[in-house]
Amino acid sequence: MENTLLEKYFRGECSPEEVEKILAWFKESELPTPHEQELYRLWEEVEIEEASKEFAPHSAAILARINGNIEKQAAADLVTDYAESETNVLALPKTQTQWQWWLKVAAIIFLPVCFLWFFSDQFTRKNKSVIRLVTIQSGSGIRKNITLEDGSVITLNSNSQVTYPAHFSSHKREITLTGEAFFKVAKDAQRPFMVKTGSLLTQALGTSFNINYRPGKQNVAIALATGSVKIEKNKPGNKTQLAILLPGQQLQYSQTALTYKVSAFDAQEVLSWRAGILYFKQANLEQVIQKLEGWYGINIQVVGKIPGQKKEWRYTGSYQDESLDNVLAGIAFVKSFTYEKKGNKILIKFR
Repeated sequence: MENTLLEKYFRGECSPEEVEKILAWFKESELPTPHEQELYRLWEEVEIEEASKEFAPHSAAILARINGNIEKQAAADLVTDYAESETNVLALPKTQTQWQWWLKVAAIIFLPVCFLWFFSDQFTRKNKSVIRLVTIQSGSGIRKNITLEDGSVITLNSNSQVTYPAHFSSHKREITLTGEAFFKVAKDAQRPFMVKTGSLLTQALGTSFNINYRPGKQNVAIALATGSVKIEKNKPGNKTQLAILLPGQQLQYSQTALTYKVSAFDAQEVLSWRAGILYFKQANLEQVIQKLEGWYGINIQVVGKIPGQKKEWRYTGSYQDESLDNVLAGIAFVKSFTYEKKGNKILIKFR
């Protein structure tokens, strides 16, 4: 057995294969004098090193247990001679000096293992407090209902994502949203329900509301259906209250101008998507295209001359669980254009 390998084992740096090699070596019935002297040297180094104050009590307890086990084994030896046993158990020496030597050998073998177990146990305990996050996404044209552990329900619109802890803490329920979702919040006065959308934080106790937040788009819209919510601008180390909404009110926040306004909203226009209704109310061409792309997971390109000024182009209509062809045909009839489909690409042509 190489001395460097013993030192490596004692430092806890051995691979599983090297550990097996060392343990097999210790099972030999007789140890050569150089190996015996090397074990004594290693043990003397252990005795003069100061153990960490944090783990010293544990190492003492481990040594006490090892000593107790060896003494029990010695008592058993008075009855049974293990050297002649057919079970192939290693014969243990009987003299006090040899027992002390084997005690040190046992400590060298098992102390690193016990410390490894202790560190692993402490690491596992600490990691139980680590928050495990859940992320749920919905693709184009897909809407999902998510029931949280507290009974709250999230209806996720297409091309949206929510992230939340698998288990809420004892003092808050926090959700992060990208896209659009409707929240029906279970009442819990001890744990406010908070939704983070960019720089805004919406807080509620027991209520229902809709949030539409698309990174890169100009506006964030927060519409309250029931109860009340508090909306804050959330900066690191600083929160500024913007508004407390009442049912039927909506806050629209400009991500470019950093301004906001509170006004009444049309429930059919804002909330009908939850029932599978694609609704347009005086929508301009850009809004119609954006909604169609998100709803059906398509890409739309417009060519030709749009009649009149672009800002005057408006469309109002409602479609429930309709196919893309039916919706395009309906809009094309009213707004006088034709279209072509190529896979998930649509080409709209104005004459």
